[in-house]
Amino acid sequence: MTDLRLYLFGAPRLEYQGATVKIERRKALALAAFLALADQRQSRALVANLLWSDLDEEHGRTSLRTTLAALSAAVPVEWVEADRSTLAIKPEALWVDVCAFIDLMRRAGSHGHSADAACESCLPFYQEALDLYRGDFLTGFSLPDSEDFEDWLRLQREWLRRELAEMHRRLSQYYADARQYDAAIRYARSWLAVDPLHEPAHRQLMRLYAAGGQRSEALRQYRQCQDILETELAAQPEDETTQLYLAIQNDRPIADAGLGFAGIMPPLPPVFIGRAESLDAIKRRLGMGGAMRSATVIQGWPGVGKSTTVAMIAHDPEVTRQFPDGVLWTSLGESPDLAAAISVWADALNLTEPNRPRRVEEMSAQITAALRDRRMLLIVDDVWQTQHAVPFQVGGQGCALIMTSRLNDVASDLAPAADDIYRLPVLSPDSGLELLARLAPQIVASHPEETRDLVHDLEGLPLAIHVAGRLLHSEARLGWGCGDLLVELRQGANLLQAQPPSGMIGAERDLSPTVAALLKRSTDALDPITRQRFAFLGLFAPKPATFDLAAMSAVWDTDDVRPLARKLVDRGLLEPISGGRFQMHALLALHARSLLEREYGVAS
Repeated sequence: MTDLRLYLFGAPRLEYQGATVKIERRKALALAAFLALADQRQSRALVANLLWSDLDEEHGRTSLRTTLAALSAAVPVEWVEADRSTLAIKPEALWVDVCAFIDLMRRAGSHGHSADAACESCLPFYQEALDLYRGDFLTGFSLPDSEDFEDWLRLQREWLRRELAEMHRRLSQYYADARQYDAAIRYARSWLAVDPLHEPAHRQLMRLYAAGGQRSEALRQYRQCQDILETELAAQPEDETTQLYLAIQNDRPIADAGLGFAGIMPPLPPVFIGRAESLDAIKRRLGMGGAMRSATVIQGWPGVGKSTTVAMIAHDPEVTRQFPDGVLWTSLGESPDLAAAISVWADALNLTEPNRPRRVEEMSAQITAALRDRRMLLIVDDVWQTQHAVPFQVGGQGCALIMTSRLNDVASDLAPAADDIYRLPVLSPDSGLELLARLAPQIVASHPEETRDLVHDLEGLPLAIHVAGRLLHSEARLGWGCGDLLVELRQGANLLQAQPPSGMIGAERDLSPTVAALLKRSTDALDPITRQRFAFLGLFAPKPATFDLAAMSAVWDTDDVRPLARKLVDRGLLEPISGGRFQMHALLALHARSLLEREYGVAS
């Protein structure tokens, strides 16, 4: 066990060999907290500006040196690494409760089930994590003269509270599925205590009370929800909450309220902009304003927002009414555990048979029988191989199936007919700018022309715009000018090595993914020759990178380029456009150029 321990949940404290270390300076504790949670070395200039933004650079650096010396001298072990320009905490020298909490959450989510669910193996991790959460992050601690640190503290506190709420939600749903209503209610109450204005938590409690035979408590919970929304927000409950209340009040089955059973739902995207036409088109395919198709395959560039779009579809009120028995969702990825994924669906339909292992084919057949007379929406996201989707094609006549894939050949194999494929387009320039403005409002307001040019250069790809927006927002929050970063982003610098939004990471859920890592999945599956030829397409300048067969022939130094071009089109890495020309998205062109330089030693 590490002798030195830093506790950041509740009032902060540092302990060495079980005894509290007295630290007089508040900014020394703030420095320890900031460095302990940093995922890389931090520059002295950044830290000085964060903690002493009211001082000029020279005095800020002097204060940092004094505080750093006091922190290093507080305990008889070397736990802070410092050189002339950067600072870091030695991870092997310090145990941090927040880092342990995050690791436990990650380990709990690493089983073969959807990211928003829990299983029996998760329970010990969640219990240990709950024991660590003794209070909100840095309770009662503040630095009123350091606005940037206060912003950082607020964001960390809110993020950790969301993680805590999500843990209680998963545990409540786990025990609800097991029909252990007392435990489910206890965790639902804890979920609601974290955010009393969160209506899904109120609805969860209402459902649990009703399922457990406590009808009066369910109705009282609605009135409590109504009162607190009126008091705090001058608002009324959402229609979904009211419909649930009316169903319970009139002793109707909860499914009659249009809610269905819980099912397996994808997480709701935090930001979703510019997809109204796509949502309408997909909903028409689901029978809202058009004939319902048995299957729809959504295909598009890596990072174009396929997973985000189907998540919005799953949570859409019209879709809820169209499929009152609920939604079953899964995300597969390159190497899925099909048995684990299909068993999650079987469990959601109460087809569990404890202590008896079942084959994938058997569970698929059971689900098919259970859905024969139900109206459900089935979503199979991120399909890489056609055969992986077969066990999930289980719906009856009242069900609809949506599948997504970045691969053209897989989409073609999955679609019953050619027009059952819906190609999700990139965002329009106006929508792309609106998304960037949501992520980095100050930068878009102060650099309107530069940010519009950036969106143009990123070619409307939501993944690229999300990453750029987060980088710009982080820079602006530190009070730095963003002119240089805007130029670098337009040139492609920083994008490939940046971390994507968690909702875009995919089924693999890497611990520290980068945009390059996500794109690399598409190119790793290529044979060596095709992979090398793809990399050589990085020689074409992006914005946009377009070329014809003759240009490809010149770059590849080969006469018959059609088979290779067809293979890249099939793998979703190249797109045919009019006039016999082809297009590669700017982000993929950057990835190709990176491969060319890193793996083949060719300067571009």
